[in-house]
Amino acid sequence: MKRLDTEKSKQVCYQAGIAALEQYYDRQFELIKKGNTDLVTLELVMLGKALDFVHLVRTRLGIELQTAESSVKDFEEVVDAFTRGVVQDNFFADETGIAKNMAAYFGLLMIANIGGTWEDTESGAAVNINGRSAYVDEYVERRLLGLSNLDALTFYNSVKLAR
Repeated sequence: MKRLDTEKSKQVCYQAGIAALEQYYDRQFELIKKGNTDLVTLELVMLGKALDFVHLVRTRLGIELQTAESSVKDFEEVVDAFTRGVVQDNFFADETGIAKNMAAYFGLLMIANIGGTWEDTESGAAVNINGRSAYVDEYVERRLLGLSNLDALTFYNSVKLAR
């Protein structure tokens, strides 16, 4: 089958902002629907999950998450809101899906501002920064379950300092 993309189209520019990332994702998804299944990568899957989370937060909480480092503070507010909803009120029916999408967004923030790539590990998807893995899935899950009080900014900064 003839390739429908170029190598450049497979490179995600995380710093471009949410609107540009949505356009990129939509273009890649259209190519996949046309049969270019080699574009289905961990990176694209995680981008889709992150964008789903951004959309959910926009519609449920009215918060516009972005890719700038300043969005880590907004993310912390969102984590607090979801923690109260998941643990106290059971407001969100699909905590597992939300946690995975939330972790994908947090990983996107790290990659956009610190650098690194997605890696598939036995423990799930992680952000690899200079050979060190940041397990964003585990961090988010522990926060949502009330098993950790480590705020997102502290976790983010610890990963940033370790790079």
